[in-house]
Amino acid sequence: MTSKPSRMTIATGLLATATIVLAGCAIGTGIADAPATGAPNRPTHHAPSAPVTVTASETIGGVLVTSRDGLIDSAPISELEDTPAITGLDADLRRALEAATRAASADGVDVLVNSGWRSKHYQQALLDQGIEQYGSLEAARRWVNTPEKSSHVRGQAVDVGPTDAMSWMDQHGSRFGLCRTYANEMWHFELATTPGGDCPATLPDGSAG
Repeated sequence: MTSKPSRMTIATGLLATATIVLAGCAIGTGIADAPATGAPNRPTHHAPSAPVTVTASETIGGVLVTSRDGLIDSAPISELEDTPAITGLDADLRRALEAATRAASADGVDVLVNSGWRSKHYQQALLDQGIEQYGSLEAARRWVNTPEKSSHVRGQAVDVGPTDAMSWMDQHGSRFGLCRTYANEMWHFELATTPGGDCPATLPDGSAG
């Protein structure tokens, strides 16, 4: 005959059962995510979600142009350094522009980049827009060159602003080798001399280049 369990035996059994249940709840709720033996008890961090890449876009000359083509909003070069408009620039031109921007800032002038490298697609869109605006290819080319002749497409030109930055660059840009290229575009600069050298005479407009 099996004897009846004692009160002590029943109490011990109930305590063991409660311990098992509580441990299971802790595991289920994540409370029991204890580190392995010897591991430091660091707080758990959730990995951040991947950043959302915003691509600027605009319809120019009837076609869509994006930041991948070099489209940018005017900003200091330091805020654009990872954009195709800047990474596509000639390395020497980029360094000269960065140095000139710092010098201008020391004089109280903020230099913004309005345009840098452009894809052929972007340049053609600008040309098509110019033809529509000025009425002919010949007239448009005074302001916008063809993709084959554009120094922007080659990564060898940058357009700056606002007006005080254009003026500062025109007066001091040669210290960094930067020269205004066209008489009718006070915003357009290229690396056209050695630092501290003399800039060549400006061309009348883009059609002369």
